[in-house]
This record gives sequence, C-alpha cells and structure tokens, in this order.
Amino acid sequence: MVKKGTLILTLLGIILFLLLFPALDLKKVPAYVERIGLLPVVISFLLINIGVFFYSLGWYFISGRKISVLDSFLISYSALFMNLLIPTGSTSGEALRVYLAGKTGKMGNSEALSTVIAHRIVMTVPFLVCIALGISSLSKLAGNLFIPSLMAITLISIGTLLIVKISTTEKYLMSILSLIERITKKNMDRMRNEIKEYAETFSNLMKDRRRLVESTLCSFANWLLDMAPIFIYLWSLGIQIDLFSGAFIYSFSILMVLIPLGIPGNTGVREWAMASLLIAMGVEKSAAIFITIISSTVTVFLNELLFGFICYIIILKKVGK
Repeated sequence: MVKKGTLILTLLGIILFLLLFPALDLKKVPAYVERIGLLPVVISFLLINIGVFFYSLGWYFISGRKISVLDSFLISYSALFMNLLIPTGSTSGEALRVYLAGKTGKMGNSEALSTVIAHRIVMTVPFLVCIALGISSLSKLAGNLFIPSLMAITLISIGTLLIVKISTTEKYLMSILSLIERITKKNMDRMRNEIKEYAETFSNLMKDRRRLVESTLCSFANWLLDMAPIFIYLWSLGIQIDLFSGAFIYSFSILMVLIPLGIPGNTGVREWAMASLLIAMGVEKSAAIFITIISSTVTVFLNELLFGFICYIIILKKVGK
C-alpha cells in the first residue's frame, strides 16, 4: 500500500513538472521536434541502454565474473528501475541487487553486498572527474546558481564519502550493531559474523587491481554514453555547449536523482534543476525546458523505467520468485 506521504510527494513532483510548461513556448515545440527529427531520439535511446549495459558490465567484472553477463545486466537494470520507482536514493535498488545476486546461487549475501558497494564506489570516479572538469563552468553561474550548485555538490560529496567510510569499515559497522543490540536487547551474533565476512571480502576485493581497472573503464563508458543525449539534442537544435559544461549539467542532474526527497525519480525537481542550469549557461528558456524534458524525462527516466520494468519481470521469473 502506498503511504500517504509518498503519494503527496509524488503529486508534488508531478505539479513541479507541469509547472515547467507555462514557461515553455508551445508554438516553438513543433519547430524543435522537426529540427531534432526521429534519428537522434532513437540513437539517444540506444545509447542510454548501451550505457546501462556497460554499467552492469562493470559490476560483472568487479564481482569476479561469478554472475553471468546477462544476469548482471538484468539485475542491474532492475535495480535502476527500483531506484526510480522507490524514492530512497539508491538504497532500494542496491538492496534488490544484493537479494537477486544471492538468489542466483553464485555468491552469498555478504559477498554480493561487498561487490555492490565496491561497484558504487567505482561509479563515483567518473562522476567526480566530470564535476572537477565542469567546475570551471560554474563561473558562468556567478550571481545566479553558483552558490547553490557549489553547496549541493560539496554537501553531497562529503555525505557520500562519510557513508562509504562507515559502510566499508568493520569497526564502525560493529559499533552500529552494538547500539542496535542495546536498543532491541537482542543477540545478533549471526549478523556480527556476516559483517566480519563482508568486511573481509570487501577488503580483498579492493586489493584486486585488475577488477577495479576493468570496472572503472566500464564506468567511464557508461558515463560518456549517458551524457551523449544532451549533446545530441543541443547540437540538433544548433546550440553549442562545451564538453565540460555539458558534463557538469549531467552530473548535477544525477545529484538531483540521488537526493532522497521522497519523489519517484525526483521528478519535477530534476527537471527544474537541469533547465535552470541550461538557462544560466545561455540557452534560451523554451529550448532549455524542451531539451530537459526530452533528454532527462523521456530519454532517461521513462526509457529506464520501461526497460527496467521488463528486466525486473524477466529476472524474477528466472530466479523463480
């Protein structure tokens, strides 16, 4: 049953999304559609799905090839679907990844968890690189979105590093477990053993340079393919934007998805953030909103929601649940 709070926030997200349209000059939309054409849209849809394949391939490599390429793809896409559907940042999707990886019978839950977290850490590398390269474009936002953008990036980066540190350190995890034991007054020796196994597996995994290099290369391929649609649509409309600015816009929109606001896919918030950045960088308002909707909402969100759902159904049938 959908919680009342979630329903309200979902409706709020839809309202925020719909509020974009009054700022969009509908008379210009047919011209935008004609100038872009069908081929760039088809190519963009394909690139997003190929990007997901490389995302899953990165997990396949870092898991030591214990799960097949097909299962890695189906599980990873299912996790993306869950992340978009359930507004908990990426927690719901990663929990599903661990569960389904365990159900394949190829690895235990502790090992599956260690590979998922290691993969998430590797996936932050291209993100940080794009942010670092795109930070120069922030000078164009002075007096407008410079301070909010910088604050969001700084706070989320610090938060991410803290979460990674805590979730990968046995001492911190044991302290948290001890606190839970005192509160619940229950003995959790089994959980304690699983934490030790997880921490040991994770430590050994992070020492395997070959796995890390292979997964990192896949993460960069995924990032570049995911970024491509916004450039394709901008260039189709004759709008020139430098690579670093585009990388920053894409990275910032990803940040908007990762913040657990309680709205599925952070619909509305994500679009407003991306459109505002495009406008601040000199893109005409109607064009910025149109490109945001077609690239972020249609090409990424709806595309991944549809194919993620298909993969979710397939993998559930495959594991027999």
